[in-house]
Amino acid sequence: MILRIGLYTLLIAASAFPATTFEAIRNKPLWLDQKGTVRIDDSGVSFTPAGKDEKTRTWSYRDIQHLDRISPTAFALLSYEDVAWKLGRDRTYRFEITSGEFSDALFEQVALRIGKPATDRVTEAPATAEQEIPAKRLETFGGPEGALYFSPERIVFSTEAAEQSREWTIERDVASVWSSDPYRLEIHAWEGSPGAFRKPRIYKFALKAPLDAEFYRRLKLRLYDLDRERGLTP
Repeated sequence: MILRIGLYTLLIAASAFPATTFEAIRNKPLWLDQKGTVRIDDSGVSFTPAGKDEKTRTWSYRDIQHLDRISPTAFALLSYEDVAWKLGRDRTYRFEITSGEFSDALFEQVALRIGKPATDRVTEAPATAEQEIPAKRLETFGGPEGALYFSPERIVFSTEAAEQSREWTIERDVASVWSSDPYRLEIHAWEGSPGAFRKPRIYKFALKAPLDAEFYRRLKLRLYDLDRERGLTP
C-alpha cells in the first residue's frame, strides 16, 4: 500500500504544473503590510514586494515546514527561519490574495510537493462520507458548532465560524484519534509548530450523536496499520 502511494506521489510530483501568480498582501504583525506578487511553480513559492528596490523572497518546497490554507484568499507558510525577537521560533509568512484564489487543485499540488502534513480550512462534505455527526469543537472558552464527516480518505470538520473548519487527509495529517465515551472524540493532527518540540495538535469535540463503536474501532486499526507501515510502531 505504501509502495503504491509512494509511486503515485512521485509521478504527480514529477509532473509539471503551470506557474500561478497572485496579487497579494503580506501581513506583517507590528509592521506595515507589504503589497506584492506571489508566484507558485514547480520550484517553490516566491513573493516579490511592490517597489523598485524590493527584493524577492523565495522558498523551495523543502524549505517550507508547513502549508496552511486559511481561506480561498489567504494562506500561510511556516519556514525554518529563526525570529530573533521570538527567541528563535520559526518564522511564519501570511498572505492575503487580492486577485484570484488558492484553489483545491493548487493546494493539493503544493502540499504534495512540500511532502509534509498540511492544514486546510477550506472544506466541503465528502461525497462518500461513512459517518456524519453533528459536533461542537471544544476550546478553552466556548467553541464553534458544525459537523464531523468521515470518509475513507479524510476527516472533515465543517462549520460556519470563520477559519475554524478543518479537513485532514488520514494518511498525511492524522496522528491518532481518541474517544473516552461515545459522545467525545479527539483528533490528533500533525500541524506546523514554530517551536522546538514537534507534537500533534489536539482537536476535542463534543458529539451530538453517539460515535459508532465499530466504526471507531476500524479507524483506530487503520491508523495503527499506517504507523506500522511507516515503522513508527513495533
